[in-house]
Amino acid sequence: DSVYYAFYKALIFIAVIMLAVMLISLALSFVITKSIVKPVVELGQNLDNIDNFKTYDELQPFVDSIKKQNERKKQLDKQKKEFTANISHELKTPLTSIAGYAELIENGIAKPEDVKPFAGTIRKQALRLVSLTEDIIQLSQLDEMKDDEDAFESVELSDIAERCVQALEMNARSKNVKLIQKCAPCRVYGNPSLLEEMVYNLIDNAIRYNKENGEVTVSTATSENKAFLTVEDTGIGIPKKYQSRIFERFFRVDKSRSKETGGTGLGLAIVKHIVQTHNATINLYSVEDVGTTIQIEFQK
Repeated sequence: DSVYYAFYKALIFIAVIMLAVMLISLALSFVITKSIVKPVVELGQNLDNIDNFKTYDELQPFVDSIKKQNERKKQLDKQKKEFTANISHELKTPLTSIAGYAELIENGIAKPEDVKPFAGTIRKQALRLVSLTEDIIQLSQLDEMKDDEDAFESVELSDIAERCVQALEMNARSKNVKLIQKCAPCRVYGNPSLLEEMVYNLIDNAIRYNKENGEVTVSTATSENKAFLTVEDTGIGIPKKYQSRIFERFFRVDKSRSKETGGTGLGLAIVKHIVQTHNATINLYSVEDVGTTIQIEFQK
């Protein structure tokens, strides 16, 4: 036999062995893959009952992530239902009032001297609906804008505060409230339109719930790597038991006063949303019948 014939005979055995190894490898890979994929398939079939789902350690981080997402989804669904119910309630009151007074005028039941007051009430309730609609639209827009990094830039917060004070000067005068500015140069990174909405709502709220001949002090300042916006009033204050809830949507400490002043119950909810969008923190200090201070802290 030549050396080439020896190699030829060996190649046949090598080919057979390689084929056997490949078949065994395929069978093993199928079994192993099935054992790995099986928990994932079972997980997909039991997403609604994932809290009781058991799996191997390597898949546990994925399961924990899904659990967190499910909890967040449930929380959002709950908030959505509450928000929908609150909107329905808030819209129903002015609409019922408008329909009732309009019906009295339409059917000729209202006396001539009552028509003007009724029309005034209808106008007042219609304006309340407009305010509610604007605030609801603002909240929906905030959800869309929060991930828009292109809208963020370096902003001079003291300039925004000054513009808001000027815009609300007439409102303050009509309620005999004095506006005071103590604004030092203070730059932050944020969305200019959202920041202006936030400052405006804070000052407007401070005026709205102030006392006769009261004061609202607006200040900006910097300290180390932080920037601060502070709005302080000498108003009615907030009872301690309600302080943790005032940033909730439609929550009002004094509903009758809110309706008198035209408050929708969404102003501070919008403020909180904007603060979260800028990764800032909001601090509240309030004493009933003494006043309220709200401070926004930005990381520079």
